[in-house]
Amino acid sequence: MDKEELIGRIDVPVKTGMVANCVALVEHFDLDLNDLFDISFHKKKEVAFRAAWMLEYIMTHRPAVFAAHVPKLLELLPAQKNPSAMRHYTKIIAMLTDRRAVPLFQQFSKEWDFEATIAVLFTWLVEPEVLVATKVHCMQALANLAPRYDWIKDDLLATMDYLADIESIAFFARSKQVRKQLKKIT
Repeated sequence: MDKEELIGRIDVPVKTGMVANCVALVEHFDLDLNDLFDISFHKKKEVAFRAAWMLEYIMTHRPAVFAAHVPKLLELLPAQKNPSAMRHYTKIIAMLTDRRAVPLFQQFSKEWDFEATIAVLFTWLVEPEVLVATKVHCMQALANLAPRYDWIKDDLLATMDYLADIESIAFFARSKQVRKQLKKIT
């Protein structure tokens, strides 16, 4: 399926079965992940969101297929401005860096230089217009990277303290979990 046909299939009004439709596209067609990355920057926010969601689905259900494209995701991260797509990009990073990630992603996380990614995650964490779901994934990814980058722990704790009175209950709830995770790091 080429890029334009894929856009046509996901550029439809919201309806029951949209998730099933996107899953079917992933499961039944050999989609070009480069096309999905391009589409995740589409001018129509719903189209971009669906493409980013499909990338997340492929990451979780076909890690061997997605693994070769992780560097592209990390390189594109700073340019992503669609709030819904940002959420999926950061969720992918949080899952990628999780200590329970599939071995393929664990190995990648040990070898990749995440400095540029970390800067973006901290920036999005403090930007008022960034959605709380994105901030939660930023926070989680940073906590996951803290054992490797020892300076993250103190900076993340200070940032969460700063945001505690500004952000929502959802943010506060995840920050409690992240604090527990960070306490385990010596």
